[in-house]
Amino acid sequence: MTLRIALLRGVNVGGNKKVAMADLKAMVEALGFTQVKTLLQSGNVVFEAGERSDDALETLLEREAEARLGLVTRFIVRGPKAWRAIIDANPFPAEAEREPSRFLVNVAREKVTADQLAAIRAIATPGEKVEAVDRCVYIFFGDGIADSKVAAVFGKKSLGLTATGRNWNTVMKIAALIGA
Repeated sequence: MTLRIALLRGVNVGGNKKVAMADLKAMVEALGFTQVKTLLQSGNVVFEAGERSDDALETLLEREAEARLGLVTRFIVRGPKAWRAIIDANPFPAEAEREPSRFLVNVAREKVTADQLAAIRAIATPGEKVEAVDRCVYIFFGDGIADSKVAAVFGKKSLGLTATGRNWNTVMKIAALIGA
């Protein structure tokens, strides 16, 4: 069996797309997956997934979440090696160490293009640092995230990325959960 991390996009944020983690866990177990664990209320689930691809798991989880929970959202799936690579590729380690709650990793399905990165950087404030590595956008919100235009751009279809963000504290908690 192969361990996977599934991240749900935009759940339990500001009262939108509410889902109880117990219901999410029960759904994943009902699909026949084992060793299911959830982390926090932001939509993080770890499970043994067999040999299905990440793409196949994303499609299955999205379809079943809508059918079983009435939840329309996107799932982004990664394995432990990919999760470790996300951590190792961090271009802002000092910021992540110093202020992990202001350091966000947006994990995307697609490889981030130079044009997408330029569009994100174009709206960043001087206090924000933005870098992309493969299928992730790393952002340090030096002035805080609440009023950031960069944070809001990830919800826009015009960016062309299917992504969901986790702060560095959550990234590291997931790593501890999977032993990465």
